[in-house]
Amino acid sequence: MIFFYSLLVLINLGSALAESIEAVPADYNFKNAPEYQAILVVLKTHGDFKEKLILDKIPVVKAKSQGEIMVEEAKAQNRAILAAQKTQISKSRTEISSGPVTWKEEMRQERLKFEQENLTFRKKWKKEQDYFYGRIKVYKENTVKLPIEKEVILEKKVMKSSLPEAYVVNAAFSVPIRDQQARPTCSAFAGIRVIEIILAQNKKEHDLSEQYLYWASKPACYKKACTEKGSWVVSAYKYSLKHALLDIPNEENCTYNAETVAANETQVPLSLTCNQGVSKIKNFVEVRTLSDVIEKIKKNIPVILAAKLSENFYRNQGFVTLADSDKATGEKLDSHSLGHAFVGVGLIELPEKLNAKEGNYCIIVANSWGKGWGAGGYACLTEKWLLKYRQPAAFIAVTSVEAK
Repeated sequence: MIFFYSLLVLINLGSALAESIEAVPADYNFKNAPEYQAILVVLKTHGDFKEKLILDKIPVVKAKSQGEIMVEEAKAQNRAILAAQKTQISKSRTEISSGPVTWKEEMRQERLKFEQENLTFRKKWKKEQDYFYGRIKVYKENTVKLPIEKEVILEKKVMKSSLPEAYVVNAAFSVPIRDQQARPTCSAFAGIRVIEIILAQNKKEHDLSEQYLYWASKPACYKKACTEKGSWVVSAYKYSLKHALLDIPNEENCTYNAETVAANETQVPLSLTCNQGVSKIKNFVEVRTLSDVIEKIKKNIPVILAAKLSENFYRNQGFVTLADSDKATGEKLDSHSLGHAFVGVGLIELPEKLNAKEGNYCIIVANSWGKGWGAGGYACLTEKWLLKYRQPAAFIAVTSVEAK
């Protein structure tokens, strides 16, 4: 009786501490994010955008290296930022100070700071990309057929008039890119990322446990060791919905083990500290068409996507096209191309030159293969690539969570 009463107290206490949280719109300055800038640089090599998509157009010289193009794009962005800052400063000053620090010097310092930050990101990504390319085989071996219930999907035509020129889900770039490494846990990483993005929108910073969510997504492996690789996020979300308490713990209390454990996919038994939940699923929905994915993104709701993989998905600089998907690279596709999960966080209207072959837009996705994949862990997948390679099944979007 005492134990039962104590349990009720714990449940009520957990409920009292938890808040119901939904996606939050905001004036999110995603265009300054180096990940977004890097994707734009690659897109620009395929044709010009409208004037307002990139704030200062510079023609791309194809003979230049990718690094030189990135630097030029960063400088173009800097000029637009400096112009806006100059206007703001002129409004607040009746006269320019003749003191030791002039507005020109302030602008110069800001420009140098912005350029240095972007170059630092790109240098780091290059090192991580070399590491990633050396381990592509490991990621392929852990990209397996997802246990998703297939269905006939009737896609809806996306009208160009309904597309924003560019949009990224609020706070999407603020959640760090993770690395699943040598385990088939992409669905768990995607499932955690969408929760963390919604929490970040609400100024709640949690590094949640992928180790726990992978376990929760495999009901047959809750108590006994099993060997079947891979999972889909729906089982984990349903488990969380039914849980009385906050069930998803932080990473520090349920640490992800990057190495496999022989014949024990969920690495049971989990540590006792994995019971220290700080968040849970309150509601999630199925999202079937790419048109519906776009509508969710426009409402600041990230979407878990699933697709088969072409070779150019593994090796890209931030842009994945249908045209390049069949080009031989010396690495033949095999059974490991059957399924992978990642998170849709934004979209960009494609240059008109690409519309016939690639569609009207590309969807920006966050992957779980570290920052060496794509552009700092992100890439934009074209409409027609997605139509060919997407899984014939419902995608998943979390619409509300509970958290401390």
